[in-house]
Parts: sequence; structure tokens; C-alpha cells
Amino acid sequence: MKRQLEQKKMLILIAAKPLQRMVIETLAPRGIGGYTISTVTGAGTSGLNTGTLPSDSNVMIHIILSERRLVGVLEDIDALMERGYRIKAIVQDIQILPRKVAEAPAGA
Repeated sequence: MKRQLEQKKMLILIAAKPLQRMVIETLAPRGIGGYTISTVTGAGTSGLNTGTLPSDSNVMIHIILSERRLVGVLEDIDALMERGYRIKAIVQDIQILPRKVAEAPAGA
């Protein structure tokens, strides 16, 4: 295998659908431009979210990033949570198969 797996972090943010734009705008200054968003339903401490109305559904935002970048993003998400916004942040260690083959070190 020419490509070597890279160590990354997966940040999963769960927030009310009306908060989606604010969360994405919070990520942008940190250079986060790649993410995947899904509309999700379920139940939790805030009750049942059926998805019938936009205000009654959540979004799940998946972001793959380096640990260095993750620290700053979590600080920004924590600041939103301190302001009373209900956001769940989940972090996982992952490995990805990169799009580009890593270059061999000089002299190798």
C-alpha cells in the first residue's frame, strides 16, 4: 500500500438545526472549510426531536481535523456553550487514508 494511514481527530457536533449556520460561521475563522452535515432526530435531555419542524430537529456536523486545530475549535464551541447554546461535542481518534501519497524524505 503506497498510502499510509494518517492520525486525525473526528469532531462530531450535535446542535439544534437553527444553530447550524452559527456553528459553521464559528468554525470558518479557524480554517475549517470541510465538514459533513446530516439532519438527525432522536431523544435526549431536551426531550424528543421528531424532525417534523426545523426547530424540532438537530444537525450532526462531522469534521476531520488535526489535534492542533481541534484545540482551538473546542475553545470556540465551549464559548458558545458558555453562552447557553446546547451543543454536544464528541471527539474520536481516527485514521484516514489520505488522497495524496506522502513524499519520501530527501535522501531516502
